[in-house]
Amino acid sequence: MNHLYTTEGVLAFARECIHMGMQERPELEWLKERHVRIRCKYQLKNKQETDVFLYERMYGRAPAKSSEALKIRYWRTGRYTPANREQCLCLGKALELLPEEMAYLLQNYYDRCLDVYDASMDLSDVRYQEKKDYMKKLAETYIQNASPERMICLNISPENPQACLRHLYFTDAFHYIDTVVPADSDILLRHITSTSYESEFARQMKLLGEIPRKTMLRHLIIFNLPQLTLDKINQQLAFLGYLPLCEEHTMAGGERLDWLLIRVIQLYEALCDKTNEEERLAWFQKTCRVLDRFFVEEKEPKMRFMHFKALDLQL
Repeated sequence: MNHLYTTEGVLAFARECIHMGMQERPELEWLKERHVRIRCKYQLKNKQETDVFLYERMYGRAPAKSSEALKIRYWRTGRYTPANREQCLCLGKALELLPEEMAYLLQNYYDRCLDVYDASMDLSDVRYQEKKDYMKKLAETYIQNASPERMICLNISPENPQACLRHLYFTDAFHYIDTVVPADSDILLRHITSTSYESEFARQMKLLGEIPRKTMLRHLIIFNLPQLTLDKINQQLAFLGYLPLCEEHTMAGGERLDWLLIRVIQLYEALCDKTNEEERLAWFQKTCRVLDRFFVEEKEPKMRFMHFKALDLQL
């Protein structure tokens, strides 16, 4: 097998990825250019004066003390990002961003979805309905691809498999992280009944609330396998309002997850002509477990792209 498919080859990608994450975010350079544009337009003396100017625009008042305007500086330098979507949008308005620039601010710099829906909104919106229906179809196809033997093993009724989507997804998810818990463990089976996770998962399947891009990537990877391709996942991300996987994109903390995922998925695609479906799925799951273990050891929790809190079982 090609060296790139081995544990050593995959870990070489992971180490390079961490090294690249130490560099300044390309998105910060973009933000600084917009900052300079405002400074020049309004003939402000320096960066600090521009920070105060933007603060006043955002909050409708001058900062009561100089430290209040530091948040603008921290956003500009990458020390922090806005605490929520509202702050990010206010920053964009203060910077007088054009619509396409506002999209870049949300999708690239802030690493979020363009649109957020919640139960208090008019959910008859056509665009929302199209996205929700698409997620439903993805989930239905995912369930249909599960073998009858596996459904029986998980005690999933053939009469109502849709009701057990969370059960199937949750047990699948353990194949992609580094854990000592066997898939048929009593501990796991008890944990699957978690009502808090059930509520969270149902909300995400309906595309309600702020769903992190990394979370959506995990959903799309699990739902699409074993027919996963880079083109397919990028089309889905774009349709749902997220930035497609991009070589230069960084997460809000500077992590180069896109760079890594592109390479892993490309390796997976190359296996399609060389191995059967079962073998290449096993390779992908093993690769994810290797990466998960590596990022735990390297104390890089944000890079654990297949991990989520509900998988942390109390043994």
